[in-house]
Amino acid sequence: MLRRPAEDWTSQRLNRQVSFAGGGARWRLHLLGGVKLQLDQMEVGAPEWSTLGSTLVAQDVTLKLHYADLFAFRRGQPLRIKSLEAANVALRIQRLADGRASWQFGPPDAAPSHGFDGVRFEQFSVGKGSAIVDDRVSALSMVGDFEMQDGFDLRDAKLVAHAEGRYRAAPLRASLQSGSALPWLSSDPKAPAVPVVFKVELGQAGLDFRGTVRDLLATQGLDGDYALRGPSLAAAGQPLGVTLPTTPPFTMRGHLLRSGPRWTTQVHQATVGRSVLKGEFVFDRSQAVPMLSGQLQSPILWLADLGPAIGTRSTVIGPAPKAGLGLKKVVAMAPPPGQPTAARTAGPGRVLPDRPFDLPSLRAMNADVRMDITRLESGVERLESIAPLRTRLILQDGVLTLQDIDARLAQGRITGRIKVDGTQPSAKWDTRLSLRGLKLEQWLSAAPVTGRLAAELDLQGRGRSTAEMLASASGRAQLFWNRGTVSHKLIEESGIDVAQTLGLMIKGDDALPVDCAAADLRASEGMVRPAFMLVDTKDSALRVDGGVSLATERLGLTLHVAPKDISPLALRTPIQINGTFGKPDISLQKGPLVRRLVPAAALAAINPLAALLPLIDTGDKQARADAEQCQVALRGLDLARQAEAQPDPKTDPKTAAVGQR
Repeated sequence: MLRRPAEDWTSQRLNRQVSFAGGGARWRLHLLGGVKLQLDQMEVGAPEWSTLGSTLVAQDVTLKLHYADLFAFRRGQPLRIKSLEAANVALRIQRLADGRASWQFGPPDAAPSHGFDGVRFEQFSVGKGSAIVDDRVSALSMVGDFEMQDGFDLRDAKLVAHAEGRYRAAPLRASLQSGSALPWLSSDPKAPAVPVVFKVELGQAGLDFRGTVRDLLATQGLDGDYALRGPSLAAAGQPLGVTLPTTPPFTMRGHLLRSGPRWTTQVHQATVGRSVLKGEFVFDRSQAVPMLSGQLQSPILWLADLGPAIGTRSTVIGPAPKAGLGLKKVVAMAPPPGQPTAARTAGPGRVLPDRPFDLPSLRAMNADVRMDITRLESGVERLESIAPLRTRLILQDGVLTLQDIDARLAQGRITGRIKVDGTQPSAKWDTRLSLRGLKLEQWLSAAPVTGRLAAELDLQGRGRSTAEMLASASGRAQLFWNRGTVSHKLIEESGIDVAQTLGLMIKGDDALPVDCAAADLRASEGMVRPAFMLVDTKDSALRVDGGVSLATERLGLTLHVAPKDISPLALRTPIQINGTFGKPDISLQKGPLVRRLVPAAALAAINPLAALLPLIDTGDKQARADAEQCQVALRGLDLARQAEAQPDPKTDPKTAAVGQR
C-alpha cells in the first residue's frame, strides 16, 4: 500500500523517476523509530537529457533514514541518508559540456551544483559495483568496477576501484585504493581529506600518486607525492592540456597540490635523457587560456634532449597500449589519437632539420617561466659548455619569446632574445643576439686558433620548421676576432706557399699572430653573402667571397690569400668550396694555377732554375687594402662599444651638469 506513494514522493523530491521493486519481489518497510526499507531492487532514473540510462540501479538494498532528516529534506535541505547497503550497484554518471550532471538532483530551475547537493550519506556499503562515466567537461570516458565499505569510522572504511577508458583522447587505465569516498562526494568545505593511492597509465605516460583527496567532484582537491614517467614530456602534457616540448624518455618525482582549476607542483627531480631538472610551477586553468608560471632549474641540460622541440632527431614513439575490451561499453568515447611517427631530420642529402613545429600547441596556453641552467652541453665533444644560462620564457597568445638571455661561454657573454610568432600557419621568428669576449682556444679545444671573438646577430624569417625558417632568413651577422693567433701552416697551405710550408714541416708549426679578423654577413631570403670577410696576419690576408644558400644548402665560397712577403715557391690560387652542407667539395681554381705552371714548364725546358721565376710571389697591394678594411671594421665596433658605455646627457644628472658649466 505504501510502496507507490513512497516512489511518487521520492521521485518528486529528486525530480527523477524512482522505482522500488514490488509485486512478488521483497519490499519491506519498517516505520518504528525511523524508516527502514528492504527491497530486492532500487532504481533512480536519469535526467531527461541523459543517454546512459538509469543513474543508479541497486540490488539487495537496505535503506535507513531518520524522521528528522526527512522533515529537513521536506523543508528544502539535502536528503541525509543514515545508511545505504547494497550487494550490487551499477552507476551511470554523465556530465554535459554546459555543466549539467546526472548527480545533480532537484528542480530543473535550481542553480547547477557540482556535488551531491541533493543527497548526503552517513554510511554507504557496496559489495560489488560497476560504473560508466561520460564527463564532457573533463573529456573523461571510462568503465570501471569498485568495492566500498564506508561509514562513521573512517579507520574501517575502504574503497578499491579499477577503471579503463579515455581521458582527453588518450587511453586510460587506472587503479585506486582509499579509505573513504564519502568526503569526495560532498561540497562541504569542512569535509575531511582522505588518504588515497592512485596509479594510472595515460596514453604512454604513467603516474603513481600517494596522498589525500578532498571533494573530488567539486574543488577536485589533491595533495600528495607523485612519480611520473613517459616517452616524452609532450606525451605527458597532451592529456592535461599542457604544452611541453618533445623530448627523450623522462622520469619525474615531486609534490602536487590541486584546488579547483589551480595546480601547483614542486618537481624534486626530473631526468630527461641525460638532463637533470627541478623547479616549482603553477598551472591555472581558471582563465579562458590556461597559464603556466614558475621557475625551472637544471644542474645540467643536454641540448640533444630538447632537440626534437626545435626539429632535430627524435626517437621513434611506438603505438599506444591497448585500453582493454571494456572500452566498447563507453558511450560517446572520443576516437583514439593517431600513432606518432619518427621525426624527420631532413630531406635526402640535407642537413638542416625540417621536422614541422607543433604551432597550434603554442596557442593552447600562456606561460611565464624563468630558466636557470647551471651547465648547457651541446653534445659536441670539442665544444665547451655554456655555464651558466639564464633566460625567461614568455608564451602569450601564441607568441613565444626567450628574453633576457644571459649566457656565459668560454669567458665570453651572450645576451639578447629570440622570438617566435606562432599565431599564423607559418611561424615568424626574430633573433637578436650579442656575443662579447669569447676565447676561441677555450671554446674550440684542439683548434689551431686563439683570441677573442665578438659577434652581433640580427636575423628574421618565416617557416613551419627550422629548415624553412633558415631558408627565408634575412638580416645581418657581424663577427670580429682580435688578440688572436692562427696556425702558420694553415695560412701558408691556404695560399699554397710551397717554400714556407716545407720550412714549417721541417722546423714545426708555430702560432701566427692575427692583426685583425672581421666578417659582415648579409642574409636575404636564405642567401648569405659576405659584404666582407677577412683575416689579416703579418704574412698574408685571407679574404672570402661568394655565398651560401640556406634554402638549397649549397656552398659557393672562394678563398683568396694575398701574401705580404716574398716567397720563391708560391702556387697562389683561390680555393673553391662548393657542394652542399652535407657533402662539401674543396678544390683549387685551375685558371690562376695554370697561368703559373705553364710558363714554369716552358722555362724549365730552357733552364731548370728558370722554372722558379713564375713561382716567385712578391706580395701585392690587395693584402694591404684588405688589412686596412679589417681595421676600419674593428674601429667601428670599438666606437659602438664606447657609444653604449657613454651616459645619456638627458638622463644622467652628472653629465648634464658638466654640459651646463
